[in-house]
Amino acid sequence: MAKKEELFSRSMLARPEGPEDAHPQGQGGRRLGRIHDRILDVLAQVEAGVPADKALRTVFNKARDLGSKERHQVSDTVYGYLRRYRRVDDTLTRAMKAVRRPLDTIDPPVVTRLKLLTYLALIGANDADLKATDAYALKRVPGLFDKILSGKLGPPKGDTAEVMAIELSLPTFLVRRLLAAHGSERTQAIAQALEGRAPLTLRANRLLITRDELQARLQTELNLDARPTPWSPDGLILPPGAQIREWRGFEDGLCELQDEGSQLIALATGARPGLAVLDACAGAGGKTLGIAAMMGRKGRLLAIDPDEKKLDELKKRLRRADVPNGEVKASDLEHLDPELHGRFDVVLLDAPCTGLGTLRRNPDLVLRSSEEALVESVARQRRLLVSAILTLKPGGRLVYATCSVVPDENEGVIHNLLANDERVRPLSLATTWGPELAQRLKASYEVNLGPGPTEDGPDGFYLALLERV
Repeated sequence: MAKKEELFSRSMLARPEGPEDAHPQGQGGRRLGRIHDRILDVLAQVEAGVPADKALRTVFNKARDLGSKERHQVSDTVYGYLRRYRRVDDTLTRAMKAVRRPLDTIDPPVVTRLKLLTYLALIGANDADLKATDAYALKRVPGLFDKILSGKLGPPKGDTAEVMAIELSLPTFLVRRLLAAHGSERTQAIAQALEGRAPLTLRANRLLITRDELQARLQTELNLDARPTPWSPDGLILPPGAQIREWRGFEDGLCELQDEGSQLIALATGARPGLAVLDACAGAGGKTLGIAAMMGRKGRLLAIDPDEKKLDELKKRLRRADVPNGEVKASDLEHLDPELHGRFDVVLLDAPCTGLGTLRRNPDLVLRSSEEALVESVARQRRLLVSAILTLKPGGRLVYATCSVVPDENEGVIHNLLANDERVRPLSLATTWGPELAQRLKASYEVNLGPGPTEDGPDGFYLALLERV
């Protein structure tokens, strides 16, 4: 049964009084209700390959009539649906077969409406609820929702991994790998954690404020009961739904929104004042900023990434965080200027990956992930590691990290490197984290962080610490 807070609101999706309308918006002016309309608009874009967060922004930018509460209702429904996408799709497909109506004979906009009703049925809606939500779609295929609501469709079809993947709404290739690496119990635990909601976590910018001072200001100025993160010494967990971006302290650079796992990766670099540090795949720079705070404005900090738009955002964040020693350069690590070879004491390679450790934030990744993309990702990660090693001074440290729970991108990449490249060797994470934290996280030179296992726990990350010989 779905958690209470995820159950749909009947008043939220109920259609207004008026004649039934079979035509989706953009093809006939559907009028199912403002919130329901926007949910379907977002889902149609996601089905077409648009990331969910981008689709939501696009719809909200046009939906000036929606208030804050209504936008939350749209977002909650969209993300709840996406977290169960494979179960929804499988249930609807099998029900259509049971009534002898192929799904591909239905217009795509109507299929989206049928999927939304299927999702609602799976989380507890009855026939009356579905009729109040979308009466046209409910009767579009006679007998369809009788089959779904009866609970007599039986389990999904396929081998153990396929059935588990559908029931857990995860990619089958991921479940096969998790089962091989961890067994059924741990796979179930990972899936349960990935289905939950991610915590809202801050990192105190130690250049400007301590965590205790930040916690006190949040309580005094915003009446927010923030709690310290269990592992990161700079992190605070905010109450769900807390609005922080408009706070003056956020605008002044006192804190950044950052998952605790991401904070721990920055801490694993052991960066300190006076070192030369390279963030080799910086993106918008969340970890760059964490490293900058550790360096105390002293030393060289270079962040590179091929995406100039992300780097533009990083430049703004560096200024806001009062980081004068941060350099930003649009560059691809695989084609790095040879003048940078052998120049850095510390290199962070936060490698591009499938991102499947962030499914609770990005559940639509299930729709866009594939085994082919995983193979390409692993090949690129291996190339990037070779390039990263070239930038290290002798004795320099390399942190390799991903936001993935797929062993191929994590242990598989690092173990392959260590077996074939004598230029690097493992270095205990106790070297940079300290013995106590390394022991608490059961870390050797490598560790898997999260996902979860509690609601406050980090996303799913992997990291390994290596040393240039």
